Amino acid sequence: MTDLETGIQFHLPTYAHVPLPHLVELAAGAEAKGVQQVWVTDNLRSRQSFVVLAAMATRLKIKLGTAVTVQYFRNPVDLADSIATLSELMDGRELSIGLGRGNPRTPTLIKTPRPVSVLRETAQSLRRLLAGEAVCFADYPNLLDYYHFNPSADFRLNFSPASPVRLYCGSNGPLGMAVGGATMDGLIFGGHYMAALRTGRVPELLDAFDSAVPDGRDARAAPRVAEIKISLSRDASAAREWVKESAGNRVLNMYRQGYTPEDIERLGVALPDVQRLHHAERNGATEREFDDLVTDAMVDAIFIAGSPGDCLERMLEVRDTAREQGFGQLLFSELGPDVDEAMGLLCDEVIPAL
Repeated sequence: MTDLETGIQFHLPTYAHVPLPHLVELAAGAEAKGVQQVWVTDNLRSRQSFVVLAAMATRLKIKLGTAVTVQYFRNPVDLADSIATLSELMDGRELSIGLGRGNPRTPTLIKTPRPVSVLRETAQSLRRLLAGEAVCFADYPNLLDYYHFNPSADFRLNFSPASPVRLYCGSNGPLGMAVGGATMDGLIFGGHYMAALRTGRVPELLDAFDSAVPDGRDARAAPRVAEIKISLSRDASAAREWVKESAGNRVLNMYRQGYTPEDIERLGVALPDVQRLHHAERNGATEREFDDLVTDAMVDAIFIAGSPGDCLERMLEVRDTAREQGFGQLLFSELGPDVDEAMGLLCDEVIPAL
């Protein structure tokens, strides 16, 4: 067994077809097999993350967390209320709250101005609220404007968190990482961790976090979580087919957000393949047409996907690299086309072999 912690992330839109009681059962099964933390995502139009965590907190005895809470979906006072309430169910266990802008589709649903400034102000004001301090949002002009707070009002919780709360930076650009180092307790390197490994960007991004940690705090002690996109099935082709849309969209986002041709090549992906996918998506390709243009190389740039035997060698390499980079937890996300089968394969065959 690896000395790294293992975590499971329930990507709630992926599991829209799975009732909440069954999600709790899956989480309890993972806990029974040694998983040390369960995380949930934060997505509009999906199950509410804190309600899901509350249901899990009444059954599980391990750490829980959000990976990540989107900084634009709830104002910091409402967020502090939710966190402190949930902490009363945690029985002294850590409640881990990731903060970030959300996935690339967030701006299609809601305005996302000044993401780095909003991240900073959210972390700062949230920490003060959870500490029992009075907060006036005149001190946080971006939040004041976005949420229409009364600039002369003071906000203070009338109760206190009952269990430890840690804030994790879920913004993985260099400016966001610097905000995390300055204002938060740890970091979650999100769904493009595998791609960042291939392009060699991980060390510089971790350094942006570490360099911003205030004097008096040990940057090496900050908990680091690496999100591993994985898709498992006894049917290896089904596992890979299931993640084509996600892999293709993630590679496209990198291409559109300024990854250089050299970066794309370091992913192991042919630039003309990405360009074909880009033009097809812009021209209204159907889901089937889109998936047909997603290459195996794109899948492998983002996911570890296939049968457990297919995945284990690469997973061992990622484990060793993550350990060398100072990560303390491998967070497994997506899991596979059949969540029950995938959870069993992950907990019974992959994690014990690490």
